[in-house]
Amino acid sequence: MPSNTSYVDVNLGGNGPQEAPQKYVTFEEDPPQQPFSNSSLAFHQTPPPYSGPAPVATGNGASSDHPQCIAIETPKLELLKKWTVSNYKYTKQLVGERFGHSTKTVDKELEDRITELRLSKIQYGNLLKESRALYTRYEALLACHRSLRAQFQTLISHQPELQDQLQANAATQNILEKNGESLLGALKMFVDTLTTLVNVTYQDTFLTIKNYEAARVDYDAYRNELSVLQNSIVQTESIKNKQLETQVVFEDRKVKWEKLKSDTITKMKLLNENKLMVMKNQLEMLNSAVIAYFSGNGDKLSEVLSDYRIKAQRKTNETDSTSFLATSE
Repeated sequence: MPSNTSYVDVNLGGNGPQEAPQKYVTFEEDPPQQPFSNSSLAFHQTPPPYSGPAPVATGNGASSDHPQCIAIETPKLELLKKWTVSNYKYTKQLVGERFGHSTKTVDKELEDRITELRLSKIQYGNLLKESRALYTRYEALLACHRSLRAQFQTLISHQPELQDQLQANAATQNILEKNGESLLGALKMFVDTLTTLVNVTYQDTFLTIKNYEAARVDYDAYRNELSVLQNSIVQTESIKNKQLETQVVFEDRKVKWEKLKSDTITKMKLLNENKLMVMKNQLEMLNSAVIAYFSGNGDKLSEVLSDYRIKAQRKTNETDSTSFLATSE
């Protein structure tokens, strides 16, 4: 391969030619440039015109050339901002109350009533649990009465000598079975009533209480913030404007809190009245049914079921689900 090196004579001496040995300085020449390929030119070519969707307008009226630009409306941003600020203040108030850094509005009488209501719900929940257990046991006992009666009747054909005794025991088990179905119907009515009271009526009242407590925290958060702004030593224009804005929000939260407080008191009053009326009716029914069952008074037991419009829990029949509100009429 031919060399790309050239040699240049350099005269290091004076004016005339000399006999001293000459030195040579070499210069490396650049290799010849290759022509650009199509691939190298492709980077510098003008891109094709965009043929996608039209530019999307943003919230401030300007347009964006990016095809995936998403328009965000200003009202939605404002709502998001208000929601974030409100939740921050709510959480700050809760933490401040927990560590004693923030004051809390307390209605002693109402708080005591709410605490008593919570304890009442627990007690009625325990009563519901025990009533369901009693219903399950009597249902199993009723199944034993049915099996025992069927076995007595089967033995009559195998033991003719004991026919009278077997028939008498079968009849007794039949009576117990019939009375047990009546008692089971009364127990089912009592359990259904308690279920509605604990899981529906109480829950509805506690939902209102939960909303009231949340409104109280929100109200206290803005009340404390307004108090800090009013007691600020430096009263600049921005602080005064912030104080006016907080005052407006505070008044709105105060109205909401007072309304929910009134709703809570009303719900608790209605719950107590309804609970007393319904439970008095149901307790009298259950007591009469249990006494009639254990005294063997089937007629009295049937009368109790008739008075309270209860259907006996027959094995072949389905019972109607009667609301506890209907029984209080």
